[in-house]
Amino acid sequence: MFQVPKLSFHDQGQVQRDFNSVTPPAEPPTNNAPNTGGFDDILAHLEVSSADRVLIYLAVSAMKLGGHRYGAFLEAATTAAKLAVYTSYLEQGKNVRKTSFLHHVEPKRVRAIIKEVEAVLVDRRALTTLSDQEPYYLSGLPYLWQSLYPWEPGTLRLQRPELTPSEHQRVEAEVPLHYPPTRLLDLLEFLDLIKLLHSKSQDDFPPTRRMVLSDALTEHIKFRLLHSGTVVQIEASPLSIPVFALARTHYAPKGERERVFTMIDDVARFFKLMQDWAAEQPGVLRALEVFDVDIDRRSEALEELDQLLRAWADKYHQDGGYPMLMQLAAGTREAREG
Repeated sequence: MFQVPKLSFHDQGQVQRDFNSVTPPAEPPTNNAPNTGGFDDILAHLEVSSADRVLIYLAVSAMKLGGHRYGAFLEAATTAAKLAVYTSYLEQGKNVRKTSFLHHVEPKRVRAIIKEVEAVLVDRRALTTLSDQEPYYLSGLPYLWQSLYPWEPGTLRLQRPELTPSEHQRVEAEVPLHYPPTRLLDLLEFLDLIKLLHSKSQDDFPPTRRMVLSDALTEHIKFRLLHSGTVVQIEASPLSIPVFALARTHYAPKGERERVFTMIDDVARFFKLMQDWAAEQPGVLRALEVFDVDIDRRSEALEELDQLLRAWADKYHQDGGYPMLMQLAAGTREAREG
C-alpha cells in the first residue's frame, strides 16, 4: 500500500485547513522520486503556471522516465486535444460553431476532427496514444491470496500429502516469520490464482474490451510479482515443480521504471477524481494538509497512517458494494506552497 503522512479528511472536499509552522525542518528529507536533473530549478526560473507544470511533468514522465519517443508523445498529445474538442462538441449539442469558439479552432478544422473521431468509433480503430505498460490489477493478488489461502500455525502450509513430515519442515523453514500467514502454493495453484485475478479484473470492462489471458501475459504477471518481491519462489522445495510464498501484503513495483508507470496510472486516476470534485459530484472527497513534522518521526508518521488507512478501508469494505477508490500521496512541500 502507498504511504502518506498525517492529514485530515474534509467534508466533500469543500474546506481546506492549512497548518503552517514558522520553523522549517532541520534538514530537507531525502527525495526518493526519480531524478529530474535540476528540472524543478528550471521550472522555478521559468515561473510557469500550474497547468503548464502539469503538462511538462507529463512530458518528462512519458519521454524521459517512461521511454516513449518524442514523436509518439506529440502524436498522443494531438489525440488528446482532438478528443477534448470532440467531447466539447457533444456537450454543446453537436454545435460546431460553439465548439469552435470554445477552443479557438476554425469550424472547418472542428468538422475534420469530428469526422476523424467518429470514423474511429464506428470502425473501432485505435487512435494514436501512449500505451499502458503494466497490468493495473497486480495489486489485487496479495489480497486474493490471503482471502483464498489463509494459513494457521500448526497446520500444513503446503498442501502436498506426498511429502514426508521432514520435507514439509524443510520447505516451511524457508519461509521467514514476517511473511503473511498464507499457504504456500505450487506452480499450478499459483497460475490458477493469476487466472482468477485476471478474470475478476475483466469484469469491470464491457465484453468488447475484455482481454484474453495469454501465456505471454501470464508469464509477464508472474515475472512482475517475483521481480517486485511480492511473491518469492521457495528454492528448497523437494517437489519437481516450483513452490511460491506470499512475501508481502501489497504489491509495489521494484525499480524506477516500474514506479514511473505506476505513477502515471495514479495521476490519471487522480485527474478523474479531481474533475468529479470540481463538478461537485456526490461522494467525492478532496483532502489537503500542509504541516511540518519532526524529521526523526517522519517515518513513524507514515507507517502509522498507512495502518490507519488499511483499518479504515477494511472497516467499510463490503463485497458487492459500491465501488470506491482512495488515492493519496504526500512528501516534501515546495517553498512556494507556504
